[in-house]
Amino acid sequence: MELNVLKAKSHDIRLVAFDLDGTLLKSDHTISELSLLAIQKLRDKGIKIAIASGRIFTMLEAYAHALGGVDFVISVNGGSIDDLNTGQSVERKYLPAEDAKHMIDYCLNEHLDCCLLTRGPSYFTKNSRRIERFQKYNDLAKTLGLKTIELKIYEGMIDDVNHIEKILIQEMNINKTHKIMKFVDQQTALTYTSSDKNLLDVSSKGIDKGDALKKIAAYMNIRQDQICAFGDYDNDVSMFEVAGISIAMGNASKKALDAAVYVTESNDHEGIAIAIKEIFSEVIR
Repeated sequence: MELNVLKAKSHDIRLVAFDLDGTLLKSDHTISELSLLAIQKLRDKGIKIAIASGRIFTMLEAYAHALGGVDFVISVNGGSIDDLNTGQSVERKYLPAEDAKHMIDYCLNEHLDCCLLTRGPSYFTKNSRRIERFQKYNDLAKTLGLKTIELKIYEGMIDDVNHIEKILIQEMNINKTHKIMKFVDQQTALTYTSSDKNLLDVSSKGIDKGDALKKIAAYMNIRQDQICAFGDYDNDVSMFEVAGISIAMGNASKKALDAAVYVTESNDHEGIAIAIKEIFSEVIR
C-alpha cells in the first residue's frame, strides 16, 4: 500500500498494537529511546496503546512499565486480554485440563524442553534451555522493583493443570517439531503457532492475536480498520489480517512480510520510530 494512502488512513487510527520480541524490543531486549518518544506522541494524540505478545502476562509488566502508559496487554498470543486502566481482564482462557495432561505426558515421554506457563508459577523441565530467558526477565524486574515470576522445575505431572495459559516447546530438530505438531493435531483439541524460531506455542483453539484485537475493538467500540498493528513473526499475521494498517519489521518472517501492507526498518534500526514518523506524520505533528 502506498505511503500517501497509509497517511490518510492514519487519521482514523484509535489503537496501535505492538508485538514485543523482534518488534518493539531490540535484540538486547530493550526499547529504544526513539521508539519510546514516538509512541508517546501517539499517546499524546489520544491513541490507545497495546502490547500483543506470545509471552505470559507476568513477563510483560516490566515493558508496560518502560512504555509508561499501556492501555491493553494481549498475552499468550491472544489467550488473555487485560485492560491496564481498570485492572480487569477482558478475557482469559486456559488449556482444557485433560488436553493439558495429555500434552504434558507426551512432552515428558519424548524428553522435550516443555514450559508450562501460568499467571502463578511457570514450570520448566530439568535442564531446560528456555528458563534462562525467564531468569533474565526476573533480573530486570528486580532492578525496577517489580514482581518476579516464580520458576519451578517439574519432572512429572504438576498439581494444577487447570490454569495453564500456554505450553511452550523449544525444539531445534525440525523433524521432531513436525512430530509434535502431528500429535497436537491428531491427539488433542489444542492448536499451535510459532512466536520465534524453534518455538512452538500450544494453546486452546480459537486463540490468536487477531481475534484479541477484534475483542478489544468491540470493547472500545471502534472499527477494526481503526487499528494499526506492528509485528515480525508468524503469530502476528492474524493481527495483520484484522488491522487497518499492518506494519512488518525489516527482520520479519516471510509470512509476516507477505501479510503486511507496509515494511519498515528492523527492530535494531529504529523500525518502530521510522514507521510512526512516516505514516503518522500528519497526526503527531
